[in-house]
Amino acid sequence: MVTATTSTTTAATAASGTPTGNAAAKSAAAKLISSLGSGSGVDVNTLANSLVEAEKAPRQTEINTKVAKAEGGISGYAAIKYVLGDLQTAFSNLKNQSSFNTLVPQNSQPSAINVTTTASATTGSHTVSVTQLAQQQRSISADNVPGFATPLSQVNDGAAFSLVLKNSVDPTPTKVFSLGNNAPSTSTVTFKAMNKGDTVTVNGLTLTANKSLSASEVGEMFDQLDTTTVAAVAAGGVDASAINSDALGTYGTFSGKFVTGYSSSVNNNGVLTLTSTANNAADIATPTGTQFSNTIAIGADATTPAGIVAAINSANLGVTAQLINTGNIATPYRILVTGSSGASNAFSLTSLKQGGGEVTGVSFGKKLQSAQDATFNVDGMDMTSSKNTVTDAIAGTTLNLTATTTPGVPANLVFSRDTTSITSKMDALVTAYNDANTMLGVVSDPKSTVETYGATLVGNNIVSTVRSQIRQMITGNSTTPGGSLTALRDIGFNIDQTGVLSIDKTKLDGALQKNFDNVVTLVTGNRENQSKFSVLPSGTAGEAVKKLTDLLDPSSALTTQSSNLTTKIADYKKQLADLDTRMTALLARYNKQFATMDSLVGQSKSLQTSLKSTFDGMMATYTNK
Repeated sequence: MVTATTSTTTAATAASGTPTGNAAAKSAAAKLISSLGSGSGVDVNTLANSLVEAEKAPRQTEINTKVAKAEGGISGYAAIKYVLGDLQTAFSNLKNQSSFNTLVPQNSQPSAINVTTTASATTGSHTVSVTQLAQQQRSISADNVPGFATPLSQVNDGAAFSLVLKNSVDPTPTKVFSLGNNAPSTSTVTFKAMNKGDTVTVNGLTLTANKSLSASEVGEMFDQLDTTTVAAVAAGGVDASAINSDALGTYGTFSGKFVTGYSSSVNNNGVLTLTSTANNAADIATPTGTQFSNTIAIGADATTPAGIVAAINSANLGVTAQLINTGNIATPYRILVTGSSGASNAFSLTSLKQGGGEVTGVSFGKKLQSAQDATFNVDGMDMTSSKNTVTDAIAGTTLNLTATTTPGVPANLVFSRDTTSITSKMDALVTAYNDANTMLGVVSDPKSTVETYGATLVGNNIVSTVRSQIRQMITGNSTTPGGSLTALRDIGFNIDQTGVLSIDKTKLDGALQKNFDNVVTLVTGNRENQSKFSVLPSGTAGEAVKKLTDLLDPSSALTTQSSNLTTKIADYKKQLADLDTRMTALLARYNKQFATMDSLVGQSKSLQTSLKSTFDGMMATYTNK
C-alpha cells in the first residue's frame, strides 16, 4: 500500500494547506516584508518556509488524493477477484458428473470386509463371501541347526558365496492325451502361472514370460494356433515370428515353431485343447517348463547375518529379509525372509558355496507361513486374488478383505446414493454467490463505510458487468437441459428482489430423489474434467466455470485495470518526488534572497545609528550641551 506523503513542518505551516491557511501565510509574509523597510529584526527562515509550504501544500494534497483513490481501486478489484475465485471453486465442485456420484455403502459384515467406492460406482446391492485371505510366504534360516550368536557372527568362514532365489511355482503344464478312433486325437494342456523369465514349451513353441502371468493369460498366448493354413503348412507350422508383436511383447516372447499336426482351440481359463489335423494321430511331446532364478552375491565383506539381510534387501527381487531374535541364549539370531502375498509368489531360497554345496546355517527350507491367494465369491462368482485389496470385483469399488465371512452367510453390500454431499455443494454455491454479490455492492456503494474496500469502485462499469454476468450464471438456461429441467430455478434456486440467492430445499430434494439423472445433466452436461477450451456444452456449472475463468484471466479487465492503477501510482509517486525537488530549490532561493535583504536592512540600521551619533555630537557643540 502506498502511503500518502505529508508535510512535517510545524502546525502553523501545516495549516497553510487550506485556503485560510494560505491567506494567513501570505499576510504574515507581507507584514514581515513591510517591517524590513523599517529595519526591524526578522526570522527570514520562517518566512521562506511559509511561502514554500503555501505553494506546495495544494499540489501535494491533490496528488495524495489521487494515490489514495488508485489504491482504493486496486483493493476493490482484488476483493472482486477474491470472491469470484470462491464462486469459481463452488461451481467447479459441481461441474463434473462424478461430483454427483457419491455412494454410501452399507455392509452387514464390516469386520470381514472394508468397502470404499469411487465416482464410477453405481447404486445396487451385492453379496460377498470370503473363504480365505491372501498371505505371504515366510521362511526362516537355520532350520534344525543353531542360529547366529550376533548379527556380526562370521558365516561360511568369511568366504564369499551366493543365494539362489526361485519362484516355487513350477510353470510346467500338465497334459492329458486322448487317442482318436478313426477320428482326430486330442491333447488337453493345463497351464500354470508363470513368473518373469520362466519358459514353457508346447508342441515346439516356447514362451518366455516378460512379466508375471496367470494360468489363463498363458493359455491365451497359445490359443487359436491353426497349422492347417497354407502359410503354416508351407512353413511346417506356426512360426514364432508370425505371433510376436509389440503388444504381445508386454506379456511374453515366443521362439521356435508350433509344429504341424495339431491346432489349438480357444483358451478356457488356462485349459487348452489341441486337436490333431489327422485321425488317430500320435501325441505331442510332453510340455516342458523352466524356472528363472536370480542370484544374490554375498561378498567376503558381507558374510554375516546382517550382511546377508542387507544383500537380500538391496537386490529388490520381491523378497525382504530381517534379523529376528528368538530369545535363544547362545544363538538367538535368525534371518526371516518374506515374499509378496499370493500363491504365485511362493519362493525357494538356497545358499551355494563357490565350490558347491550349501552354507551351514543359511538354509531357508523352514516355512513359517505358505503363500496363498484370497478366495471369495461375489454375486455368485468364485474369484481369487493375490492380494487382500480387490479393486476389480465390483465396478468402482475397493474391497479390503480383513477376515473370512461367517460360513454360509455372505456379507450383504448395499450402495445407496448420498444426496447430502450434493446438497452441501449446492449450499456452498449459494454462499459463494451471495458473498460475491455483496462485495460488488460494497465496492460500488458511495455510502459504504466498509474499511479498505468500501466505495472504491463507485460508478465503475466493470462492476455492473460482472454483477450481470454472475446473475446470468444462476438464472440463465442450461446448455444441457435435463428433461423438464431447463435452469437452476427448476431445482429450487431463486434470487429475490434484493439480489439474495436461496434454495428451496424441498424442491431440490424432490428433484434429486425423482429426477436425479436429469439434475446431473442440467448441472454438468454429463461431462468429466472438461477443458476450458472445449466447445462442447457443459451444463450450468461447466459453463459458469468457463466464464469465471475468463473473468479471472490475467488478460481480463479486472486484472488489466488493476495493473493500470499500479502504474498510475508509480507516476504519482514520481510527481511527489519532483514536487519535493522543486520546493527544496525554491526554499533555497527564498532563503538566499531574504538573507540578502536582511543584510541590507542591518547595514541601513548601522548607518542610521552612526549618523544619529554624529548629529547629536554636532548639536551638543553648538548648544554647549
